[in-house]
Amino acid sequence: MYLMLKPGIHPARSPVGSRWRDRCGMQGGSLVDALLSLLLFSVGMLALLKLLSSALAESANAQYRNEASQLASALVARMWTGDRSVGSLQSRFGDVNASDYQAWLADVQSRLPGTGTAAMQPIVSIDAQRHVAITLYWKAPADRHPHQLQVQAMIAD
Repeated sequence: MYLMLKPGIHPARSPVGSRWRDRCGMQGGSLVDALLSLLLFSVGMLALLKLLSSALAESANAQYRNEASQLASALVARMWTGDRSVGSLQSRFGDVNASDYQAWLADVQSRLPGTGTAAMQPIVSIDAQRHVAITLYWKAPADRHPHQLQVQAMIAD
């Protein structure tokens, strides 16, 4: 079959030329474009899912950090409400067997995940000048490493 065209008409611009290209196997460009766009869309969706999962993890971490901060502030407030002498502070909160410390520890264990083990117990130290250092640890189920919060305060008269 020969294409008979009028002089001055280019085969690519004529309707006869486009039919000829279709019949001769010069199609498939739109299929490659569709596959490429599907690949790019899939990569974009995977990136969005990764971003969403990391945002959820960071949101949970921020919640636990807030809980730890409130727990440390609550312990400092308990220290301010009672006898503020060095001996009293150390006996009530510096000793892990003291009833005030145990009550606070029960609150910590109920609000922060992973604090049930001995290595994750909070540390409260009180020196002779009534400088208080509180270190809280927690580890969420999805976390690889534990987190910690350190709070320092001075209990004065």
